Amino acid sequence: MENTDPNKIKKVTSWVLYDFANTIFSMNVVTIYFPLLITSTLGKQDIWVSMANSISMVLVALTIPVLGVFSDRTGRRTPYLLFLTVINVIFTALIGLTVFKVIAIPLKLLISIGCFIVANWAFQGALPFYNALLPKVIHPARYGRISGLGVSMGYLGAIVGLVLVMPFNEGTLLGWNVPFISGGGREATFLPTAFFFALFSIPTFLFLWEKRTPSEHEKITVKDAYSRIWETLKDTKKYPCIRKFLISKFFYEDGIQTAIIFMAVYAEKVMGFPDSVKIPFFIVATIGAAIGSYLGGLLVDRWGSKKVLEYVLFGWVISLVILIVISNKLVFWGLGCIIGALMGCVWTAARPLLIRISPPEALGRFFGLYAFSGKVAAISGPLIWGIIVKYLTPYGDIVRYKSAVLALGLMILIGAIILKTIKINATNNKDFIHFNSNTDLME
Repeated sequence: MENTDPNKIKKVTSWVLYDFANTIFSMNVVTIYFPLLITSTLGKQDIWVSMANSISMVLVALTIPVLGVFSDRTGRRTPYLLFLTVINVIFTALIGLTVFKVIAIPLKLLISIGCFIVANWAFQGALPFYNALLPKVIHPARYGRISGLGVSMGYLGAIVGLVLVMPFNEGTLLGWNVPFISGGGREATFLPTAFFFALFSIPTFLFLWEKRTPSEHEKITVKDAYSRIWETLKDTKKYPCIRKFLISKFFYEDGIQTAIIFMAVYAEKVMGFPDSVKIPFFIVATIGAAIGSYLGGLLVDRWGSKKVLEYVLFGWVISLVILIVISNKLVFWGLGCIIGALMGCVWTAARPLLIRISPPEALGRFFGLYAFSGKVAAISGPLIWGIIVKYLTPYGDIVRYKSAVLALGLMILIGAIILKTIKINATNNKDFIHFNSNTDLME
């Protein structure tokens, strides 16, 4: 019988709540209101949004691995997680300064772009430290299940955050007037988004705060940190599983992240969906992702993270091939739900896999490289999509967008093939974190 120690349950709940909290920012700011603020409210081109995202990703790649080295020195993740969360909340709220009509549009653009870059840097940068907390809250036998629960709660947070903030934009909630709230437009959504992110993340810092360790007093400089990053890159030679996994992740995330960004465009250009249909479509896909991520976690605990991730990636390839050949809108709805579930499963399986193949004392550094791989993919993938769509313009929307989807499928396939070559030796502690099935599963 499993130990149901209330303290352990409290820790797990606090951990998954951060997934719930930070996805409120991801949905409301990254996906919806910031792009609309720039392109519609302020009347600027999409390139401004792309530049802001790219700059923030470059900053993540340059700085977060260094913070990962510092966190490994102390063995503590929550101080860095708290620092980055506070930075995100402050600068997300500052984007809301654009609500004041006395501020000229050029200054509003500068405020919104600058604050978004910092807020998104903090949001993306916090993820490796959050992921690295997983071994501190649950026994390895439950990595998959709890990782899946976190991802599932994240998708729930996306929906809840959208609903909670919607009245500040429109003054109504699904057509119903909300007392004491008057719609202030997109500019008015950033302050409440920051508030709800901060509110739901509080339990993480109350109940997962780590104690100081003696090694925390060792001196280390930024130069030393960059040197250790270089050493970490060289160390991947000692851990071929990690090196292959990070390369695999670059390719499959190249495809998946780009699909997330441009699926709404595809739905409009190829399937002819208006906004009134796209919004319910993505809600359904998000629900599918929430369910799929939790079920994926159960499968990870039963089959292992590598095997589940392999199946999910090949499922992605098959789904994108079907997407290319179909034109039926009803099938597209069903496919959207399937792709949503597969998307949730990817994040559910990837975190436990890295934890299992990484040496515990360097987990922060390797999660830093994990983040680096994903951020580089988030820059290069949309660029590939944009080039294909641009140069195939003479052939019409159907050909150019389906060709772009084909390119995404090929990238994910390459990642899946590389992942399949990884051989995890269960007798080698460098490649696998052992656990005894007879031990307390909640330790």
